[in-house]
Amino acid sequence: MTQDRLFLRSALVAIFFAATLSAEAESRSWTNDAGKTIQAELVDVEGDKAVLNMNGNNFPVPINTLSEADQEFIKNWKKSAPSDSSGDANIAGNWDSEWPKIVSADVSQDIEILKEDEAEGEYIYASDHYEFICDVKLNASVVKRFSLLFEATNQFIRELPIGMVKPFREERHKIHLFESYTSYTSAGGPAGSAGVYISRGGEGDILVPLTSLGVKKVGSNFSVDYDKENTTLSHEITHQITDKEYYALGSRGWFTEGVSEYVAQSGYRSGKFNVNDLQKLKDYVTAYGEDGKGGRALGEEFEAPNLEDFMTQDYGRFLENSMFNYGFAALVVYYYFHMDQEKDAANIKNFLKGLKEGKKIPEMYEPLLAGRSWDEMEADITKAWRSRGVRIRFQ
Repeated sequence: MTQDRLFLRSALVAIFFAATLSAEAESRSWTNDAGKTIQAELVDVEGDKAVLNMNGNNFPVPINTLSEADQEFIKNWKKSAPSDSSGDANIAGNWDSEWPKIVSADVSQDIEILKEDEAEGEYIYASDHYEFICDVKLNASVVKRFSLLFEATNQFIRELPIGMVKPFREERHKIHLFESYTSYTSAGGPAGSAGVYISRGGEGDILVPLTSLGVKKVGSNFSVDYDKENTTLSHEITHQITDKEYYALGSRGWFTEGVSEYVAQSGYRSGKFNVNDLQKLKDYVTAYGEDGKGGRALGEEFEAPNLEDFMTQDYGRFLENSMFNYGFAALVVYYYFHMDQEKDAANIKNFLKGLKEGKKIPEMYEPLLAGRSWDEMEADITKAWRSRGVRIRFQ
């Protein structure tokens, strides 16, 4: 490592010799002109520098030191950057409504055809809050069917009283759909995934292969398999409409992944979420899910890391043990939503309001602790989940 650094032309380029970061939904491979490769997330472009995020730290890297493919990616990233979100300041967000029990999408909504261009191979359809950009022509009835998952998830986040503003924006959120899985991975979808949220500095689009939506080709047309609704996509949809402030260091990971797991495992079926369906989330976290696959398999008795360390770890380290951390994050978020003290989610609401105000570690955790020590906080979580049949032993 020391000898390699001797010929580096800039300390900025040194990040290409950092330890490999586990791949994540918003990251990609980057290569510099010395042939060194890292996995990182592009979060901003400042003049002639690309700001890459690794392990929760930002590194400005001269764009001209990156490969031609990377430079082309940056150029396209800048072109496709979302519109200014300054209007969010005029959206109050939902803090005070009752916690939802049943959430339903509007099944009567119409699908608008914005574009059907066979020459360009681009077909764009719109529901109330989403714009579906497809590489194949679809019937409006097919789009209407699978749009229910997106609209129901958006409505779910609107009804959760945790102050989100992005679901209430006037502009539609963009979803890119691909007929073939090869086209999906070529566009940046991780191999083996059902869909992905690609972040661009806290904003971004979702990429989804049509097969993940249960869309299948029958002759020259497409139809939807009603038995193959992929609720795991609600996880990525939640990421897309989670406010940027909630991705702050100390929240990104345990909260952002935990709330996405909470939504995705809230008993969705045909445009409706059953938010009271704790058993589905519990089965998903402790075993392999209600259908015997896709769960986190933590077991009903397991050891958990020190809670403070768990919450303060950077996102790169969080992803290194994603199977456990995603599952445990779901239990922690569920605890703060439904089990903590007066069971009114007051502490986590105050935590999120602090994030909106720009509070940092360790001050940001004062509302969650609510006068308790970290050991006392762990004891409360242990007691609450033990009553639901899950035994957690904090290290």
